[in-house]
Amino acid sequence: KWEPLMVGKQWYQRRVRGNLGYMSTDSKKLFSRASTDYIGSIQCISIKMGTSNAWMPDTLTAWASYDVTNKAYFYSYYQWYSTNTGEGINEKKFCKQGDTTYSITATTADVSYAGSDDIWASVTIIGSTGTTETGILGAQLYDMYFEAGSTNKMVFHGMKDVGCIHCIIVKTRNTDAWLFSSITVQEVAAGSKPVTFHNTGNVWLSSDSTRQLKLCNRSKKK
Repeated sequence: KWEPLMVGKQWYQRRVRGNLGYMSTDSKKLFSRASTDYIGSIQCISIKMGTSNAWMPDTLTAWASYDVTNKAYFYSYYQWYSTNTGEGINEKKFCKQGDTTYSITATTADVSYAGSDDIWASVTIIGSTGTTETGILGAQLYDMYFEAGSTNKMVFHGMKDVGCIHCIIVKTRNTDAWLFSSITVQEVAAGSKPVTFHNTGNVWLSSDSTRQLKLCNRSKKK
């Protein structure tokens, strides 16, 4: 017997189906179903909508009762879901990136209007062995707010180990503008070193102007 669980959102799998019911904004919900099938380590999940009521998940976490320490993390990236194609997509398959945890520390510039609570940004980390992308940065903050002059730290599980960190790409998904002064990336592991990327060009990010910004660091630390 196994019991796949998911924190936060609707869960759908080939052998197990279920409905979480009402999901309010910023809520988390635990959902479980039993099965006699053993599927090993969870690598992918799918969500499938059964109603036209639109819904936007942030993070999905799945694990089995026979291995509760081995959790799989999935990020949805500002995607709406609905059976009404005019409001979102009906279903999507997610596959895990890896088992590495990274922290992202973002410092917002200390100038007027630099902050944002509606930018929906993510960071793609580029390293010597590949790339991996975080979930939405502000989703871990109160009201998703990056306040001018503030420094905010966010942690993302289930990422791919990219080796020595070379570059990042900061991607935005909404028209609200955000000006950050620096972003520091660090693997959450003993002996790892932080790598800081500075927005020396003072580039404002917004989906209606500069949608994404690539920054590289020559030190290339692990």
